[in-house]
Amino acid sequence: MNLFRIVFLSVSTLLVAGTAYLGYQGVGGTSADLDTSNSVRVGSGGGGYYYSNNRVK
Repeated sequence: MNLFRIVFLSVSTLLVAGTAYLGYQGVGGTSADLDTSNSVRVGSGGGGYYYSNNRVK
C-alpha cells in the first residue's frame, strides 16, 4: 500500500470511530435552541396532490 492510502484509511477510521463515540455519549443529540411550538410534519390544510386529506406521509 502506498502512503496516501494508509493515511487516508487511518484518518477515515479515526473520524468514523470518533463520530460513533460522540454519538454514543449523546453529544449533538438534540437542538434545544429550536422553536418546538410548530412541527414541520403538520399537514398544510391545502389541497396538495389530489386533495390528499392533509395526511403527512
